[in-house]
Amino acid sequence: MVGGAITAPSLAAILNSCKSPSDSAASGFSLDTDQRSLLAEIAEVIIPKTDTPGAKDTGTPEVIEILLKDCYNEDQQKHFVAGLKDLEEESKKLGGSFVSLDDAKKLQVVETMRDKAKAEREEAEKVKIVDAETGKEKEDHTKKEPPIPFFTLVRDLTIFGYYSSEYGVTKAFDYSPVPGKFDSCIKVSPDQRAYS
Repeated sequence: MVGGAITAPSLAAILNSCKSPSDSAASGFSLDTDQRSLLAEIAEVIIPKTDTPGAKDTGTPEVIEILLKDCYNEDQQKHFVAGLKDLEEESKKLGGSFVSLDDAKKLQVVETMRDKAKAEREEAEKVKIVDAETGKEKEDHTKKEPPIPFFTLVRDLTIFGYYSSEYGVTKAFDYSPVPGKFDSCIKVSPDQRAYS
């Protein structure tokens, strides 16, 4: 009985993983074509192509969409889509869709979104509950956690997606597919990359 109780949840997880993605989709979240193009441009502004591949070259936008679908709740997903719409509104103030703007204006829009994220985070931190008897701040366990600000989330997921791509792991880091023995004292040069 104990073995059955332990293996039943594991077996259920394995059987669920065998279903097709459409059968086992936890949410119906997906970006449309325009939103995907917009996300790709945002990611490319965050990690542009130089003498190294940019975010688009490494498949980072696709990873971001997968992470949003599989790892974030519906409130966060809606907040992200609202952030994309807000970014487009900011872009229109500078002359058009974000995708059609020149690099300087794209950077200006991204900086505006960064400032909005900072303000949103500060506003969320202001909401505090003070105990009437002690005068000390206390936690409100009934309050829902506010969604992560749009720019903060897209920036963090872009960096994660880029550095977990094949290029990020094998070229941006000092990659050793079969690491050798552990040596706690090694010489590090000024241009030494982090190990992956």
